[in-house]
Amino acid sequence: MSHIRRASITDVARRAGVSRKSVSRVINNEANVSDALRRRIEKVISDLNYQPDVKARGLRSGKSYNIAFLYENPASYFVISLIEGIRQTCQQNGYELTIHETSARGSRLIASVLDFIERSRLDGAVLMPPLTDDEQLLAALESENIPYGRISPGTGPLQDCDVVTTNRIAGKEITAHLLDLGHREIGYISGDPEHLAMAEILTGVRECIEEFKNQGDTVTLAVAQGFNTFSSGRRAAAGLLLKSPRPTAIFAANDDMAAGAIFEAHEAGLRVPEDISIAGFDDTPVASRVWPGLTTIRQPVRRMGQQATQNLIHKIIGHDTERCAPIPTEVVFRRSTGRPPKPDKEEH
Repeated sequence: MSHIRRASITDVARRAGVSRKSVSRVINNEANVSDALRRRIEKVISDLNYQPDVKARGLRSGKSYNIAFLYENPASYFVISLIEGIRQTCQQNGYELTIHETSARGSRLIASVLDFIERSRLDGAVLMPPLTDDEQLLAALESENIPYGRISPGTGPLQDCDVVTTNRIAGKEITAHLLDLGHREIGYISGDPEHLAMAEILTGVRECIEEFKNQGDTVTLAVAQGFNTFSSGRRAAAGLLLKSPRPTAIFAANDDMAAGAIFEAHEAGLRVPEDISIAGFDDTPVASRVWPGLTTIRQPVRRMGQQATQNLIHKIIGHDTERCAPIPTEVVFRRSTGRPPKPDKEEH
């Protein structure tokens, strides 16, 4: 039985017409390589599907070439997209990715993470909410000299490895869309209160409404608490639909909750968007699979994972890292939003 031999660093060097040291510099992201040479070597690495020997590199450099992704809620599409972006960037830079899910809190969280760090010999970690804002966890990582990058932190000054999006602007854009359609009674389903960055969405909603009211019109905003899940979206929407006046539009802080709101509207005998408009946030696959298709905010989740990981790797190897500007979002218009019903058709 024949076996396909894995490409070696020597194969890469020979094909690229360079020394092994030059290939090693590119793999290790060292700065003293010209852009043209780096591109040439990276193309050969891709063509040969070369995978660096992580253990051998670790013995030579004292690094483990192992990055962890620390998160909770494994069912979230947001998590799946982040992992893909993180994994891709780790692979491109010759790092292994270790995934660690935890639902612990307080001292149990710290003990779990420190035990994981000791077993895994990490060079760094990428964190997602709500772990991004856990001060005890951040202090524990710093005490172990583990560099970290945060995705969508909601508290404290931003650090160089942090990645954020334009949540506040996105909240304003969806709200402006609903107001432009003629809606004046708006319901909002907020996200998990532990995910602090999601509060920025509601800030944008309120800012947009205040700016509109300053022009002399009246707008009512009703806020219901959600927890980023389909079921919590259903519960929150059920409460909003009992309000008087009933909202003619509901904006949810993620697509799962918006899908729950659509379900609850159908259960109440309401047509979407003829009787009530519903919008979401993230543009996950559920947004194009519900009926009608969900108007939402597209958040570049995979890119966020890629950027946070690249920033972290630069920090690990001692390169200067510049704080990134917020990654922009965009509104995706589908059929779940429309003009509000006429007054004589609001009640069914």
